[in-house]
Formats: sequence, C-alpha cells, structure tokens
Amino acid sequence: MTAVDGLLHPRAVAVVGASERSAMAGRLTRYLSGFDGPVYPVNPNHRRVHGLPCYPSLLELPGPVDLVLVLVPAARVLSAVEDAGRAGASFAVVLSSGFAEVGAEGRALQEQLVEVAGRYGMRVVGPNCQGLLYRPTGLAATFTAAADGVRQPDSGIAYVGQSGALGGSFLGKARDRGIGLTAWISVGNQADLTTTDAAELLVADPGVRVLACYLEELPDGARWQRLTEQTAAAGKQLVVLRSGRSAAGERAVASHTGALVRAGTAFDLLTRESGAIQVDDLDELLDTAVALTGESRPRGHRIGVITSSGGAGGLAADQAEAAGLSLPELDRAAQDVLAPLIPAFGSTANPVDVTAQVIDDAGQFGAVCEAVAESGEVDAVLVVLTTIGGAAAVEVAEAILRAAERRSTAPFAVAWLYSHEEIAEAGSMLRRNAIPVLDSTTAALRLIARLVPQESRRAEPAAPRGLSRFLDRPSLTEADGARLLDALQIARPRGRIVDPADVETVAREIGEHVVLKVQSPDLAHKSDVGGVLVGVRAEQAGRAAQDMLDAVTAGAPQARIDGVLVQEVLPPGVELLVGVQGGKHGYPPVVTVGMGGTTTELYSDVASALGPLDSGQAVALLRRLRGWPLLDGFRGRPRCDVAAAAAAIASLSQAAAELGSALTEVEINPLVVHATGAVAADLLVTTEPRP
Repeated sequence: MTAVDGLLHPRAVAVVGASERSAMAGRLTRYLSGFDGPVYPVNPNHRRVHGLPCYPSLLELPGPVDLVLVLVPAARVLSAVEDAGRAGASFAVVLSSGFAEVGAEGRALQEQLVEVAGRYGMRVVGPNCQGLLYRPTGLAATFTAAADGVRQPDSGIAYVGQSGALGGSFLGKARDRGIGLTAWISVGNQADLTTTDAAELLVADPGVRVLACYLEELPDGARWQRLTEQTAAAGKQLVVLRSGRSAAGERAVASHTGALVRAGTAFDLLTRESGAIQVDDLDELLDTAVALTGESRPRGHRIGVITSSGGAGGLAADQAEAAGLSLPELDRAAQDVLAPLIPAFGSTANPVDVTAQVIDDAGQFGAVCEAVAESGEVDAVLVVLTTIGGAAAVEVAEAILRAAERRSTAPFAVAWLYSHEEIAEAGSMLRRNAIPVLDSTTAALRLIARLVPQESRRAEPAAPRGLSRFLDRPSLTEADGARLLDALQIARPRGRIVDPADVETVAREIGEHVVLKVQSPDLAHKSDVGGVLVGVRAEQAGRAAQDMLDAVTAGAPQARIDGVLVQEVLPPGVELLVGVQGGKHGYPPVVTVGMGGTTTELYSDVASALGPLDSGQAVALLRRLRGWPLLDGFRGRPRCDVAAAAAAIASLSQAAAELGSALTEVEINPLVVHATGAVAADLLVTTEPRP
C-alpha cells in the first residue's frame, strides 16, 4: 500500500462520529454505500448506522482500515487521530472545524494534530475540509449535499481546492450540467496535505485528463512549477482559479514597481508560461475544464459565428474584439458551399445567419456547421442559439456533434440563450462530448480566447558575474548602485556624491546646469519630500543644495542622509520604468516595464514577464505598453534607441536571476531613452536582510 492507495484506493474506510441523527454525519455514511470495500461506522453511542454494524472505537474494528474519516468536535479529534494511527491507517480526513481558521488556539491544536499523525507516518487531509470523491473505487467520503443525485458518466475532470463551500458549488454545478467528475478533493486548512500535493496525486492518475484547481494561498513556486511540468509531460491540462488576486502585498510598497505589480504576479506568469489556463470565476473553471477534455484547442484567434438570430450574431461580433478575437470574412469557396443551404434572407458572411428555417432542419444545420469549420478561415466555431428547447434542442445538439466529430481541428463552443430547463438534455449531451455550453455570448467568447495557447518563455541565465559583492547594504542609493550599473553595462549620468560644502565646486566641473539629489537609504521617493532639483545653475548649486536638505529634513526627519549626488542634466527623451522583483518562495524574478517618471503610478501603463529576458523578449514586453508609439516615432518624432533600452532591461533581469532571493527589488526610474542610447537616471535597490 502506498500513500495514494490509502487515500484513493483504501481497502476499508472508517467513519469516526458516524450517526443518523446529524445531517452531515448521516450523509457521510450514506454516501459510502457505493464504495467497493468495507465501511466501518465508529460511535460508542450507536450499534448500527444506516444498516451497518457500528463499532465503539477504531481499535475494535474487525479488519484493517486505510482511510479514517473524522467528524467529531475539535476537542476530540486528537484522540481519534491517535486511534487511527494505532489502527494502522495511512490517511485521516479531518472534516471537523475549529482549528487554524478560528485563531491562535485553533492553530496550536492543528499543529498538535499534524504531530500526532506524523508519529504514525499517517497523512492528514484537512482539517476543516469536506472530504473527497473518487469515481473508480466508488469512494464518496464527503458530507456535502452536492454529492447527492444521479451518477453522471465519467468526464476525466478532477477538482482540488481549499474552500469546502466553493468545492461543493463546483461539484453541484458539474452535477447539474451532466458532468461526472473523476475525482474531487477538498483540502481545507492544508495542515498536512496541500492543494499542490493533492494535485500531483490526481495528475498522476490515468483516469484524469483535466485538473481544475482552486487556490486561496499562493503555493511554493518550485512545487508549483514541478506540478505544471508533470501535467504537461503527461499530456494533461490544468485550469486554475485563484482568489485574493487583488489583495495588497504583505510588505510595504517602497517603489513604483511595488505599487504597480500586484501580489501573486509571479504565480500568474509562471502558470501562463506552463500552458495552464487561469480563470476568474467558478463557472469559467468548470466550462474551461469541459472544453479541455476535447481533442483540440483553437490554434489562433479567428472564429466563425453561426446563429439563428441576426441580433445575437451581431452581439457576438461586437463583443469578439473585446475578447481579443476576430471574425474574418469566409472565403468565396466556403460561401459557395453555404449559399444553397441558407435562405436568401439569411447571411453567408461571418456571422453566418442560418435563420429559423434552417434550424428546423437538423441535417441542413449540421451541414452549415461543417462548412464553416472546414473553411480554413477560422480557428474555432461559436454557435449562438436562442429559443430552441426540448426535443428540437436535442436534434440541434446532435447536428453540432456530428459536425464537431468531422472537424477536430476547429473546436466548437455553444452560447445557448434560453431556459436551462429547456436545454438541459441537449446541453449535457454536448458537454459530455467536450463542447462547452454557456448562457451568454460574452462568456463563450472569453472561453474561446482563453483556450488559444499562449507562447511565453524565459531566456537562459547568463554566467555568474559575482554581483552579490555590490549588495553591501539593505538599501542602495543611486550613488551606491553606480558600481552595479557599471558592471551591468547600463549607462548612467556623469556625477559624484559629495558633502554639501563641496556641491558648488563639483557642479562647476560637471556643467553649466546640474541635477541635485539627496542620497538616503530611507527615501525611495526623493521627489516627494523635495529631494530632487533639476536644472540648477552651477554657481547657485551650493545654496540650492542646502535649501533642498532643509526641506528633506523637515519632510522626513528620520531619514539618514549620505550626501548630495551632483549629476549632469540629461537631454530629454522617453522615460521608462524598469523594475525587477527578486525571486521569492521558489518563483523566478518578475520584470516590469512601464512609462516612467513621476507619473508612473498615475497612468499605470506597465507590462510584466518572468525573468531572465533576452533583448528580443524585452522589446516584445515594451511593445505591450500603450505608450509604445512614443518609442517608435509617434507623430513624426525620431525613433528611440529601443535596442539600447532592451539591452538594459535584459541586463537588469539577468542580474536579478543571478542574485536570486538575496535581491528584494531593483528599479530604474526613469530609464531615459534617446535617439541613441538609454541612460539610467535614477536607481533603487533593496536587498533581503542577511543572517
């Protein structure tokens, strides 16, 4: 017996707290009636539960037990888990609540729970979870009412998630849509078995083709990457729904990059890079999983729309652009095939309006579907249906299925704008055959767009250059970071850090006009407290520097002052933000570019990617900005030296990859890009505290 056998293929299951008096406990024992092994209710207060002999304790069972379900008050859970270990169980599923989710006392109890189980080499699911289902063994070890109902055909879809309530909702939605899940696991508080652990078990299962995953906490990056790699290697698909995506990061925002890049960006980028699909709600999680059970995904963003309603087709056409999809005009050959199939008052263009007359003839409608899918002009087909229900809906669904079977390279999706009850049978038929059925054109278009494979890759890390020697303080000022910029071959303005008394002398050496900047490891935004002066005349620099220092002292009295940086004035150019957040918790560094300067956060025009990047990838990242035309010669302006900017971005990303977790963040704001060259006009570097 392996650990996974004990969870998904147990020889016997015991239920501690079994009872017919409690709705939850009653369902727990009743649902296990389909399990293909012995079920042992355990409760000293009952002799029989749902017709099964009930035992006073786990230590008095008539045979070995691998899986123990615990549903007793939190105060009695530890003794139940202790008995499970002594009885030789390999897994305990603790459905009881009252642990870490209720505060410090519950957290301490949860830690004791894991310690007790560990003494016996036993794994724990939960606590505060809703259990699991596993179709191949008939195991329904849960109390959620969503497990009630008729067994649906196996879909090859598995689910794992933290929230028991949302997990139950997913299970209920699947049941209502005629989708039988192969496996379903609610991990609750993840005291021992995590979502990633459970996901790895399910990805390894030969019966699982698509894994739907719900997360409330960010998993370890290295573990998550391993899961995505295992999923891809097995030829399977992963769909992810994560909550908390808009929450602020745990650390205080000290830079523009930190303010603009939300927590979890590294996870989102790593998930996308792996080929997994991230969605925004529970319906999308299920609908996307259904679509991925098919043999193909759209190869591009071109869709053909077929509808019986000109209005509905017009809505789909209007909404397609917002979803990143296009409706190309079908070629003449395809329209020639469609012409005899569609009345003159219909349309052979795209959208294809077949009219109600064609919908009434399932064979004719199926021929239209085949013609559009075979046109070669589209990567996916969206069928938009309105008030067609009952037996007529089933005939239409059968016609769509026949067309889909002939053209596996152009997958179908259906937006059915009608009563769920009227289309229930037809919808279930389509979903069982990997054709998603959605109740709005917007949702259908979003789904198709998500299914298009995304290309994303990272560059190979450069050879180490010993950059850690430059991280000699927790926060590097621009003057401190000059050596780092030089090592990275990123240009910077001429300048020197000096005491206030020497400012005017150095200013006269540099030029007629200069830039003055207070240097302090405590000031991430110097301009906010008057710590930056631009275009100061050299002969007035000394007095100006003293006034600047007085303003900074008044505005930030606790700030440590290293001195004043006197720099040359740069010619005007396009200002960019280039920031890299160091790799943490097993994730790669995150590279962010945006339109820079003091208004960076106002416009929030940024794009992010996982590092390291090469120059070509850096250019592609810049092209994603709304402000890209400013670099590319907007309205007759000279084109900027994009190659120089890309080289600086790539070099900074390679530095972050080398420094790893030692680096918290590095930011150049602005990187001033000219017709020739790009210069780092300001720099911020923060590092992780050293032991």
